[in-house]
Formats: sequence, C-alpha cells, structure tokens
Amino acid sequence: MRRGEKDNEADAPLRKKILGILREVEAAQAGDVKPQEILQRISSYLKEEPSLAIPLIDALAGLPTSQTALLLEELTAVLKDKGALKAIKRTLYRLRQKGVEWEKKTSPAKPILRPSQPGAPEGYVGAMDSSGSRVIIIARPLTRSGARAYFSIASDLDGIERLEISDLTKKGLKEFIGESLASAEFPVVEAPAGYCAHLLREAAEHSRKDGKSLPQRYEAVEKGLSDVRWDGPVPLIYQHIREEAVKDDPRLLKESGGLHRIAPFSSWFLPPEAVRQYAEAIKEAEASHLVLTPQQKEARLRSLYREALDELFPEAERLLWKRRLEEMAYILWKMGKEREARMAVSAAIDLKAPFSPIEPNPFIWNLLLKSLSALLERGRGGKEKGEGSSRIITL
Repeated sequence: MRRGEKDNEADAPLRKKILGILREVEAAQAGDVKPQEILQRISSYLKEEPSLAIPLIDALAGLPTSQTALLLEELTAVLKDKGALKAIKRTLYRLRQKGVEWEKKTSPAKPILRPSQPGAPEGYVGAMDSSGSRVIIIARPLTRSGARAYFSIASDLDGIERLEISDLTKKGLKEFIGESLASAEFPVVEAPAGYCAHLLREAAEHSRKDGKSLPQRYEAVEKGLSDVRWDGPVPLIYQHIREEAVKDDPRLLKESGGLHRIAPFSSWFLPPEAVRQYAEAIKEAEASHLVLTPQQKEARLRSLYREALDELFPEAERLLWKRRLEEMAYILWKMGKEREARMAVSAAIDLKAPFSPIEPNPFIWNLLLKSLSALLERGRGGKEKGEGSSRIITL
C-alpha cells in the first residue's frame, strides 16, 4: 500500500469524528442554541482529544453563519495553542470571504489586578442498576483551589436517596470518583454539569410527587447550582446519536437482546416479587400431569411468558425502561461502545409502542426470561440469581 493510501486510512476516523461534531454544531445552530452553549458541548471533545482542534476549526468554514463566527470567537478565549489560534483567524477570514457578517465580541477594559475566577462546573454520572438508581456528581471549582462536590444517589422511582456536599481537592475528587464510586460493573463517566443538575432536579421532582421530604441539604444544593442549567436534549444521548439514524438500521433492535451479556445489563433483573406469580405458574405447567403433546406444552408455556410480558410492562413501565436504556446509551457511548449505545437507543425507541405480537422488544424479552429463569433455578435449589440456565422461548 502506498504512503498516501495509508495516510488516508489513518485520517478516516479523524474525519468521521469531525463530521459528527459538525453535524452536532449544525443541529444546535438550527435550534437557536447560543454559541456559548455550543462551545460547552464541543469542549469535552477537545478536552479528550486536543488534536481535533485545528481540523475542526478548519472544517467550521463549511458552516458559513454568524453563529459559527461567534463560536470561533468564543473558542479564542478557551484555546491557548498558537496553531489553533491561527486556524481560528484563518477560518474567520474565510467566513468573511463568504459574506458572513457578525457583531464582533468586545472585551471590556479589565483591571490590571483582578481576582481569579473559578472554572466551569464539571459533571459525572454513573451507570444505573436495575432499580433505576445511579450516582450523580456536580463539581464546582472554588476560587481558592479544589472543588465543591455535590454528590447524590438518585432513583427514577424513589427520587433522591442520598445527598452530600463536600469540598475536595482536585486529586481528592478524582480519587473519590475513581476509587470509591466507579467500578467495572458500574462505570462513572463525564457529562455536562448542566445535564447532571437537570437529573438531580428530576429526582427531586420524583420525591415531591411521592410525598417524600427532600434531604435537608437540597435547598443548599439548589442555591449552589442555581445558575447551572441545561437547555440541550433530554435524554443526553440524542445530542450524539440521532433517532432517525438508529431507525434506519433494524439490525440494532434485533441485536439489543445481547446487551444483557455486558455490564451493567448483565446484573439487571426484574424484582423477584414482581415475577414470582408467573414463575410459579410456569413451574406448575412444567410439572403438570396432564397428558399434553410437546407442541401443546410449548404453547402453554409460550402463553404464560406472553401474559407475564404484557402484565409486567404496561405503557408506564415501558416508558420507564425506555428512559433507563437512553440514559445507559450515553454511558456506553462515552465509554467508546458506540455500537452498543446504538443498540440501546434502538431498543428504547421500540418501547414507545406496545409490544409486537410476533417479535416483542428483544431487550425486554430477555430481561423477562432471565429474571424468571433465575427465580425458577433458585426455587429448584439450583444456581443463584444471575447464574440460571437460559431459556429460549419464541413467540
């Protein structure tokens, strides 16, 4: 292979990333999102991969709008690399050549000595367990040093379960997240602080609706985060994966049942008390002394599984699991598991409508099967939950 061809292959992933960011910027501009907010969204990419900066800046010339020019001016205040700053000037010149006009950002006169300003808040979210609980952290840098960490455990069923405020050093915050919270089974990833604050407020609303009192510190949290807001897509994954793109690939939905092979889905089960009556009915059907043909017995079992599916997942429950899959899709995407993230989004979208009578949602179907199987195995004195033999039941 010639050198030029090798370079093209090496550049292909970079071009793909740049194209994805450009689409995100274009969609944000179409939604009248402010340049400052767009900058906040793309800063995470540049923070993770600084080499994207110059190619992205050059590519922004392909979006000849005043919003792009203002975004570039915002970038000037953030980037320190001389090459990147030159690229900004070059792209702004190209935009002017294309007839783009904008009102230049003016910098007010600054005193020679001024107090240092704390940086932007950071956010972190953890993977959910099967009860819908997860950790949410918002770290607000302090003027002196370190950060004020707002730590919570929030549930989509029970609201805010735990809430703490601690001042930590940068090293202390990193160790707290990496050593005390994150694990291979339940990873914790970065997310926009505004979105994390939005999740915390959602959990508070759950608590209020259920008539539960909020933790004593919640008022202090709201005061400390009053200016940390989110006006982007909810759930966050739709900032990175378009629903239309997922719908165009039916294989994603078919493969979504396989998500149960990876963490944290491998540890997700329905509550034993919810499936126990169906497990008992299946156990009785399997032990029945009635003389039935194999086809009749299979049809009886199939009917019981389908009954469990329809009764355990009415519309409200489907939509609950839809949101869980969407939230988990962002975790997967952030971990670099884009294919699995798309599978989770596809399964979530499918839950908008009632289950197909022929091929019900593969993710939910496998969730039901393994939950029933685990309970049946334990009832027989077999393996513990999560280690039961798999059951293949087709409709």
